[in-house]
Amino acid sequence: MSNLSTVSEVNAYMADKSYVTGYAFSSSDVEVFAKISLPEKSSYPHAYRWYVHIAALTGVKCLSLVSAAAPKAAPKAAPAPKAAPAPAPKKEEPKAEPAPAKAPAAAAAEDDDDDDWFAEDDDDEADAKP
Repeated sequence: MSNLSTVSEVNAYMADKSYVTGYAFSSSDVEVFAKISLPEKSSYPHAYRWYVHIAALTGVKCLSLVSAAAPKAAPKAAPAPKAAPAPAPKKEEPKAEPAPAKAPAAAAAEDDDDDDWFAEDDDDEADAKP
């Protein structure tokens, strides 16, 4: 669709589309994008939407153009800096009591179960006596 060469043609064509051809970004979008400049948002809303979208996809920095096209509001005065709040007093954390020691045989049996990642029962077979 490289016959789109004016903003009004692009606006009419993009009324119900997101891309020039098909359902994805293509070289046709780049061709038409190169032919027009940033459309006025209020006069050509569909062309404006498409233009900003294609600019984002191609990496064109048009944010300054978009913000320049927006009506300028009166700048707001920056609020006065506030003093930093005083640090909160440190609280003493309760001390945890150590866990009771386990019997050596029970600890060894428990450790053996922790390493059985594939649920193999090799240890049980080795422990069984014929």
